[in-house]
Amino acid sequence: MPSPFRETLGVEGRTWAVVAVGAATWAGAAAARWWGGAAIVAVFAAGAVLVAAFGWRPVIGAVVVASLAGWWSGHGSAVREQAILSHETPAGQADLGVRLLTDPRQGDFGWHALAVADPPEPGRPAAVPMLIGSTEPLPGVAGDRLTIEGWRSGRRGTVRGAPYSGVVTVEAVTAVESPRAWWWAAGNGARRRVLDRLRGRGPVRALLAGFLVGETGDVPDADMEAMRRAGLSHLVAVSGSNVSLFLTLTVIALGPLGAGPRRRAALGLAALVVLVVATRWEPSVVRASIMAALLLAGRVAGWALDTPTALGVTVSCAVVVSGELATDVGFAMSVLATAGVVAGSALRPRAFPRPIGTLVGATCGAQLAVAPVALTVFGSVPLLAPLTNLAAIPIVSAATALGAVGIATGLDPLVDLAAVGAAAVLAIARVAAAWPQVGWTGLIGAVAAVACLRSRWRPGVALAIAGIVAWSVVPTSELPRPGAVVLDVGQGDAVLVASGGGATMLVDGGPEPGALDHKLLAYGVGRLDLVVLTHVHADHATGLEAVLGRREVGEVWLPSPPHETPASVRVAELVRELGVPWRHAPVGERLVLDDLVIEVLGPKRRYASPNDQSVVLRVTGPGGARLLLTGDVERHAQADLAGVRAEVLKVPHQGAATSDLEWLASVGARLAVVSVGPNDYGHPAPEVIAALESAGAVVHRTDQAGDAVIDLAADVDDLAPDAETPRHVPRGVDGG
Repeated sequence: MPSPFRETLGVEGRTWAVVAVGAATWAGAAAARWWGGAAIVAVFAAGAVLVAAFGWRPVIGAVVVASLAGWWSGHGSAVREQAILSHETPAGQADLGVRLLTDPRQGDFGWHALAVADPPEPGRPAAVPMLIGSTEPLPGVAGDRLTIEGWRSGRRGTVRGAPYSGVVTVEAVTAVESPRAWWWAAGNGARRRVLDRLRGRGPVRALLAGFLVGETGDVPDADMEAMRRAGLSHLVAVSGSNVSLFLTLTVIALGPLGAGPRRRAALGLAALVVLVVATRWEPSVVRASIMAALLLAGRVAGWALDTPTALGVTVSCAVVVSGELATDVGFAMSVLATAGVVAGSALRPRAFPRPIGTLVGATCGAQLAVAPVALTVFGSVPLLAPLTNLAAIPIVSAATALGAVGIATGLDPLVDLAAVGAAAVLAIARVAAAWPQVGWTGLIGAVAAVACLRSRWRPGVALAIAGIVAWSVVPTSELPRPGAVVLDVGQGDAVLVASGGGATMLVDGGPEPGALDHKLLAYGVGRLDLVVLTHVHADHATGLEAVLGRREVGEVWLPSPPHETPASVRVAELVRELGVPWRHAPVGERLVLDDLVIEVLGPKRRYASPNDQSVVLRVTGPGGARLLLTGDVERHAQADLAGVRAEVLKVPHQGAATSDLEWLASVGARLAVVSVGPNDYGHPAPEVIAALESAGAVVHRTDQAGDAVIDLAADVDDLAPDAETPRHVPRGVDGG
């Protein structure tokens, strides 16, 4: 059998050989991380198949060796991560020096950062990170050395995908030392200058910081979800265009110092190191920087490196050095997007002038290339992402250039112009977030459409493909009127209540604004007449950031004193800043919402526990069916609610073992909904489920069955569970 490489012995053949080596390295590492040591069998089997099919050739040998090197790196990274998670960290007082691996970030319960002991502690490997946390802002940034005092526990886990062993609750920071290396000083200085000018000045400038250094911590989660649903989230992942712009501006700024190819290459390589530090070595910028370094070195050495060759070498080098990149979503999307840009540019539509056609082809190619990963991770991809990218990419490029020059030179008007561009991109994202999303069928149709452009059967095939894509659009879910939906938003609560007259109430927002925003878009909710926060915990409050300032809200009910958390304080501040009418939940009142009656049953008094302080609502439909929304009430508050009955019960506190089992049974619910997500708390408790089922209730868990749709127009008797097909089972709700 003739070798396919025998006909392509020139540059093109070498290019495809390098691409194949990069793909083999990546595949071997990914297989090792997914399947462990057993993956070596698959690697050898794949190598044997290649040799049998094409014979032993240098290219085949290189592919086999690359896959083995990838397996070795991937397996080693998995072993290292497991060693960190299995390391025993003794509890006790801690007085030590640490080197920060990440910038401190604010969470729902304070500030935290990953760090390693510096100097290393006896009995603890130097590469085992710990998590340090504090209720107060932690000083320093990544690379800095802190001397801390506090209490250490042996808890282990992961944060943003990175494993740690041991948690230090910081009581005092006695010293902060910056690293002496020039790249740390330059990178941290550049990052600090950008963030000092943009941080804390609203979502628009926070998005501009994302364009410049990839920092999106201050961008509201709901806006990040809108960027994702619009197909624009890659714009805040520093990548090839940012690297090119940065190198260009560096050469211009250095002027005569950058004369000559060798000097420019040397300065460019130094600038890349600074950029990697400033953007905190995100996988996308690591990929782009390695490629840029290869191209710079190739020009100096006289190598004829094209983009596919550089991409193949980059993947091989990055994965061999850092095996965990093989299963990193950001790295995968960056590599695939680059490949898609190259392929799409070559297949540009001929109907457009060359520059526009190249941009259209590159945009479509990048979106198609990353779609399989996006579908696997997020479940859908935006159908019209190429359109939003065509509109947004030129704006982002201009905003990034203006912002970089303005911040570097201190010219505020340029920064203001850059912010206008960021605002335009954010407006595009918010509008396009409601546009259709497609699944795997739509992706296959889109690929077929691209193939159709290269065929002679364009009209008929295009029409058939358009039908496939239209059929595959993810449908909008139906909001029952009158009715309620207990939303599947993860480990927390969010309940939509809708009247027959068109009014809508939201009770709690869940733990993630992005998840709530996705659900509200799916149900077509643009206005909320009433928003109720039952109590102060983040798994009920944080998601409301997807509502306030993004949708029209008639009134907000906030929980009564004395409890508060950072999440509830943020919600209250946002309500006041926006001027939304608000009050504490009016206990004892009855609100008529068209054909629904809403009773505010609790809290009856002030409780020591924030959970017992939850607002308790009972919603009665026109047919007499009653829905009891309980927040997270526990035994003390439940005792004060003795005698309250309802046909449908939202089980308190994700079904935790903090409820009075007799009280749960006394409610008399025929349907009990547990709003719960993946968790390590043991929710819902088996005894709670058993008590509810023993009392005659059908239990619906959102983590298992998705959204729970409740028809409040039904008569009470119609809510009686049917043994085979309960009427209250969700009706095709997305993800359910």
